[in-house]
Amino acid sequence: MRIWVFVFGITFAYFFIFFAYPRPVLLALVAVPLLFTAILYMPNPRTWLLLLPAAITFGDRAFDYGPFYIAVATVAVLSSSLFYLTVKVAGFRKFPRFPIPVYIVLAAYLAQLASMFMSLHHHDNLVGNTLREANKLFIAAVLLPVIYDWYGRGEWFARMLKMLASMLLVMSIYGVYQYNAGNLDTLGEKASGYDLAGRIYSTIAGGPNSYSGVLELLVPTALASMFFFKKRIWKGIALAAVLLGIQNVMYTFSRGGFLTVTLSCFIYLVYRYRKKIWVPILAMTIFAGGLLGNADEFKRQLTVFGNTRSLIMDTSMLHRYTSYKGFLNHIERSPIEGVGWGSREFYHSRTSLYSFWEVRHEDSIEKITRFGGLNSLFLEMPYKGGVFSALSLLLLIIAAGLTSIKLLRSGSDKSLGMGLICGLAAFGAHQAVDNLLPWPQTGAFFWLVFALLISIAYPCCGKEVDSL
Repeated sequence: MRIWVFVFGITFAYFFIFFAYPRPVLLALVAVPLLFTAILYMPNPRTWLLLLPAAITFGDRAFDYGPFYIAVATVAVLSSSLFYLTVKVAGFRKFPRFPIPVYIVLAAYLAQLASMFMSLHHHDNLVGNTLREANKLFIAAVLLPVIYDWYGRGEWFARMLKMLASMLLVMSIYGVYQYNAGNLDTLGEKASGYDLAGRIYSTIAGGPNSYSGVLELLVPTALASMFFFKKRIWKGIALAAVLLGIQNVMYTFSRGGFLTVTLSCFIYLVYRYRKKIWVPILAMTIFAGGLLGNADEFKRQLTVFGNTRSLIMDTSMLHRYTSYKGFLNHIERSPIEGVGWGSREFYHSRTSLYSFWEVRHEDSIEKITRFGGLNSLFLEMPYKGGVFSALSLLLLIIAAGLTSIKLLRSGSDKSLGMGLICGLAAFGAHQAVDNLLPWPQTGAFFWLVFALLISIAYPCCGKEVDSL
């Protein structure tokens, strides 16, 4: 009788609150007990941060918070780093000895900070705009120590790879649904002379090109993980993620993504089956056959190989050429301080005589909600940040190159590491003609994959640094 009285009492109390209080109170009634229950049954903090890839995948919404404009993915990244530091400091736990690429990345960020302060000194941009735009590339770099320390070895490393493969599968399934739902915007494609069904972006807020950058990072990683996983179920999940991921690349209609993903996967298969070269050749033959069988649907990507005149006269190519030439001329005129981080774009061409990417910049006096970029990371750094930002980008490339060389010489798992190298190389090559790293979700996946690569190239101690 006492149990039934208690159950009915709780039920009536809940319905009273349901009718008398707003929704946030109701959510708290459910969320707080669930949180304490989860902490009771999962006390290991590393278990919680395994949800980080999921938070990045679905963290596409952004909120206006005072002088800043912050995405859910960025909140998840910063919260994870703060959580890691809190556990380490509050528990008096030792930090591992971080490898040299981590310190090179730190030096790259310091060079970017120097560029930021130079922008504040030479340009009258709003301080909030300068702070936001100058730091956008390196925000998710705070994941490097977290991933290296907690997920850089053993079963936790495998679990993080499983999360990445799972999220790639989820994004790819949703991308296929997007394409077949038939409600994607096609205005931009028709303006460029293409009659497409619409370019998918899945759960990535940056759009089709930003999503193609995520696929460049995760598809080769999932391909290498398929050979790394021991259980058949995870091998199957990784294989499905790879196949659907390649299909999603085609549905983004990004020529850069199409070239880099297919080429990186082929290079990895050649490395993996260098003694059985017929395997990658057969895989590429099957892919080429499927592509040619749908030549009308993927006409935009196939112009890279077939119709050279169409490629050269393509609106996108002509406008890139015009824009990049103008950016290079401006870099020559102002190589030291650049136009300044946080500057306002005030000119976008409205006629076919000028590039729709060609922009002008002036000092900002009001808050900017989103920065457009230059459609080329390699040009944006010296163009906006001058010599210090160019140095920052150079140091970042050195860190990635040094890590790759170390892995291929003496890494703990060269086959898996080669997959991550292919993903990072594909993404990096795409940045010559696009600017995807500043997008919160794409940038977070970049730094996460880079951290895993560092963990393979510079394996930490053979035993746990501390007990969690």
